[in-house]
Amino acid sequence: MFLNRSFWPDPEATGQFLTELCDDLSREHQITFIAGPSLHQSAPQRKLIAREKRGNIDIIRTWGTRFGKRRLAGRIANLASYFCLAAMAAFRAERPDVIIAETDPPLLGVLGAILKKRHRARLVYNVRDLYPDIAYANGGLKDPAMLALLERANAFAYRNADVIVTLGHDMARRIAAKGVPEAKISVIPDWADTDAIRSLVHSPFRDRFGEKFVIMYSGNLGLSQQLETVLEAAARIQNDPRILFVLIGEGASKQALIEQAARLGLNNIEFLPYRPKEKLAESLSAADLHLIPLMKGAAGCLVPSKIYGILAAGRPFVAIMERDAEVARIAREYRTGFVVEPGESAALAATIEKAVENRAELAAMGARARALAEQRYSRPVATREFAAMLALVARST
Repeated sequence: MFLNRSFWPDPEATGQFLTELCDDLSREHQITFIAGPSLHQSAPQRKLIAREKRGNIDIIRTWGTRFGKRRLAGRIANLASYFCLAAMAAFRAERPDVIIAETDPPLLGVLGAILKKRHRARLVYNVRDLYPDIAYANGGLKDPAMLALLERANAFAYRNADVIVTLGHDMARRIAAKGVPEAKISVIPDWADTDAIRSLVHSPFRDRFGEKFVIMYSGNLGLSQQLETVLEAAARIQNDPRILFVLIGEGASKQALIEQAARLGLNNIEFLPYRPKEKLAESLSAADLHLIPLMKGAAGCLVPSKIYGILAAGRPFVAIMERDAEVARIAREYRTGFVVEPGESAALAATIEKAVENRAELAAMGARARALAEQRYSRPVATREFAAMLALVARST
């Protein structure tokens, strides 16, 4: 039994990863997924709890509010309505052998721990975003009582979980530092579809940029990315006519970034909307160098999922984050990219200028990136690893 608000057909990254994971697991496991209301549906769901199928997966879908994300009260209402109805549905559901609780919303670990006792099942706590650590880092939640609640709730989930799955070694270290036994923690990363995303020598999308050296950011233009540093770096090197910055995506910070670019008088940057998923290989392959920023203090709180598509596309990247972050570790250990500390626009500009002059090294980094994606971060490898973990947990019941 999986618990998470986002699932098919939602386009959110977590929902997409869980859909692919459950599709693969359902070949050998009986899967029930308790999901929230799909934001992809044009009409809201009428029933409080509805049932549907996706292949061999049984989906129990709850009703929920659909307020915008700009106001904290609306976000809390969205998450609370899912949480309450998911609890009701999970208590009534057929007994599972293993419960997999995700972190959307953040208190699902508590629900998973309660359901473990209710169903006499095992519990896997799949920590995709580390709370309240990420709230401290990005300032998205400042209320001391709420932060204390999240801390106590997650401590309760850690104690009751049989296995805690994290996305990276930095996340594992943070959780272990909270007093959780390391033997309880397993690192299983996300992945890319290495068949769908490949390194394209020529892409129609690339043609629009001509002979420019393309520095690309593709993904959510939100608070945790600190893309202001990227614009400051662009200002430092805007006199180099060879270089173009391309920012693809949407998010809460997009308008502010457009306004910042205008204030800085940048003529070397383009803002583009999201590309369709089926065109991802074209857009990722169009870059000479990708940017993966993460705000200071967020290392170990999350792992930017864009890293896996970039590796699959065979492109080098700059990890703009603390050196002990998971993506920075990948850049260093596998020589697939560069590392720049967050907020260091001068260092970022210097790294980009150096990259422009070392095309052969960039090509070698890209080749290593593609090989790494195939060996470690492809969908079959990662979902088999998750399946093996589940089998061990289930046998220990």
